[in-house]
Amino acid sequence: MILKIKNSLRRNYVNLRGWSTKRRILVIESDDWGAIKMPSKLVYDKLLAAGVAVDDNYFSKYDCLENEKDLTDLFEVLSSFKDINGNHLCITANTIVANPDFQKIKESGFTKYEYELFTETYKRYGQHNAFSIWQEGIKKHLLFPQFHGREHINPTEWMKVLNLGDKNEIMAFDNEVLLGLNNVNGSQRFLNYTGAFNFESPQEEQSFKKIIEEGIEHFNTIFGFVSKSFVAPCGIKNDNLDNVLHKNGVEYFQVGRQLEPDGKGGVIAKNRYWGDKNVFGQFYWRRNGTFEPSRDWYYDWENSIMKEAEYAFRWGKPLVLNSHRVNYSGGIDPKNRENTLILLSKIVKKLQAKYPNLEFMSSDQLGDLIKSTSK
Repeated sequence: MILKIKNSLRRNYVNLRGWSTKRRILVIESDDWGAIKMPSKLVYDKLLAAGVAVDDNYFSKYDCLENEKDLTDLFEVLSSFKDINGNHLCITANTIVANPDFQKIKESGFTKYEYELFTETYKRYGQHNAFSIWQEGIKKHLLFPQFHGREHINPTEWMKVLNLGDKNEIMAFDNEVLLGLNNVNGSQRFLNYTGAFNFESPQEEQSFKKIIEEGIEHFNTIFGFVSKSFVAPCGIKNDNLDNVLHKNGVEYFQVGRQLEPDGKGGVIAKNRYWGDKNVFGQFYWRRNGTFEPSRDWYYDWENSIMKEAEYAFRWGKPLVLNSHRVNYSGGIDPKNRENTLILLSKIVKKLQAKYPNLEFMSSDQLGDLIKSTSK
């Protein structure tokens, strides 16, 4: 009973305040596309046999760079749905545009960080047609990219950990894995080196400007358009970055509950609400639903999301689902992807049956709506 009351209060809290609309809108925001994590089942088994606790975290257990099969199977499901406006179901793919270049870093004796674009990572993984498949999905507005960062690590912190010689991290590096488990030796930071924009010095914070500028320039070149919205890796971002993001075309922030670095490796939660706006005119909204079947295959995601939709629409808010790339990844375990797609189909069918006027949008479209209808 107490848990139900807490859940009810939480769901009301994230939906009550700020901008509202009478339209019933579904947005799926999915982070980490383009980023590497675990390269293959072979590497996963190797690390597990060596005593690395890769089975304790659903990201290290299932998350793999998206492959051609992941994309084609996902697009088949997304294109099978249409909303009242004739639009297909769409997932916003918050994209990491670069990954570490392990070979060059090794050649430098771990003295210099280097990166490669994710399109090159596709080729190294043998997924030569993956990007062309994705481009077709973009044309049909099925998997629409937005900027998530240059890479999903803080290069300074990651290189520090490697040079300190953490046994598990060195083994991970040798197998081209970004491990990032909670017990990283040498890192006292919240979520260790996976928080790309966490920092411990003014100099490190200053370095983020170049990282963002380079990342957005690569995004624009790769996809051929500017990303209107942004969410930082792990939701960790200082407001000092807003100006450089604004100058490079970012008008909206997807995550209203921002984790702001305290400058010592920790973070402080900072809440924004629907339609809140900063000094640069950039708007915020909240993710008010969760679809993470890879986290727990046995959880009742269908009823949970139907309840979240009920709360969202009651207060005039879109239903914005948090749903990471790991859920759609079958490179480690194809059943992981298959399970997600079956569940997604069931949930969307239920939502459309209950809300026949449901509309599908990507995050940039939601931002445009909030901007155009805000006073």
